[in-house]
Amino acid sequence: MSIVVISIIFPIFLLLNDNKFTNIDIELHFDGDTAYSYVADQMNINSTHYRIPGTQGREDCAQYFISKFQQIDPLINYTLHNFTILSVECQNVLFKINENFSNIVILSAHYDSRAKATKDLTNPDWPVPGANDGASGSAVLVELAEVLYERRQNLSVQIWFLFFDAEDQGNDPDGPGISGWSWCEGSSKFVQDIENFYNSSKETFDAMILLDMVGGYNLRFISEQHSTSSLLNELFETGRQLGFTSAFPSDPTVGTIFDDHVAFVNYGIPSADLIIKFWNTPVEWPYHHTTNDDLSHISNNSLEITGKTVEQFIYNNYYEINNQFQGSFPWSGDLNLLDSDLFLFVIILISIVSIAVVVLFLRSRSNRDKN
Repeated sequence: MSIVVISIIFPIFLLLNDNKFTNIDIELHFDGDTAYSYVADQMNINSTHYRIPGTQGREDCAQYFISKFQQIDPLINYTLHNFTILSVECQNVLFKINENFSNIVILSAHYDSRAKATKDLTNPDWPVPGANDGASGSAVLVELAEVLYERRQNLSVQIWFLFFDAEDQGNDPDGPGISGWSWCEGSSKFVQDIENFYNSSKETFDAMILLDMVGGYNLRFISEQHSTSSLLNELFETGRQLGFTSAFPSDPTVGTIFDDHVAFVNYGIPSADLIIKFWNTPVEWPYHHTTNDDLSHISNNSLEITGKTVEQFIYNNYYEINNQFQGSFPWSGDLNLLDSDLFLFVIILISIVSIAVVVLFLRSRSNRDKN
């Protein structure tokens, strides 16, 4: 019986990932080396407190993003979204390009670093550098802004580049980053105030894509279950067609992560979280919430895989108004799966029950034969 269940479940995984489309043929400009330099820039902003909410390093990092976008265009539109958590001043940073279009795609990442390395066996009270957990996604956004701005006149979409503060301070199994804080405070506050940032009578959101921990070695994304499955599956297929089959496996780990995209999903925006497995194993990412989440574990190649996949996704769906690409837009289809650990537990439980049924059946048959 367990074999039958597995043979049914695995085709479901394949069906969910079976998007029938081909990437449009276009040269991609995203550069992993440049993105790596932007991770390094964030690491150098404040080597004592990094980008912890309420510190000068956090403020300086927000100004760094502003300076990078003003290098792209001195007149680029940006908004500072200020809010407080337990009297600590925090700040999301939003940049917009192609505001003449009424449909919006949000590209996002968090930039704060965790105040305490709660998983660190040696220095659990030290701050986390946050090279992968925060800086990597933010670096990819900056490089994406540069390459997409160059082709903005060919894109039929408004693009937001949204940097979240106060994402990474909640409780993990070893304690909080900052006592009393929850996860994803910045994105939750932003969605609470989202009506202030767009004209709901004229503008609509097509999608939100979140980049979280996208720069580490051995990049392998999971199938994150709060994500809108049709959107996430299209991103996976886009990456696979670019040849990034290790980063976008056909049999990804299935997991449910409370991350910055959840508030947007709840608001009704199709959203996807590109994130790795960072729990229960030291193999894939052993540096999560430790002092070893530093620049030495960042891969130019992983940054480039992530950036080129998102760049290609934008071109697939929005390059030139008469583009005939057939993806999954408007990404309204959603089908959630069991987390991999829960799925394994169910399979084991079904196997045990199956064996018990077979044993009882054989015992009953043996008794009948004796009679």
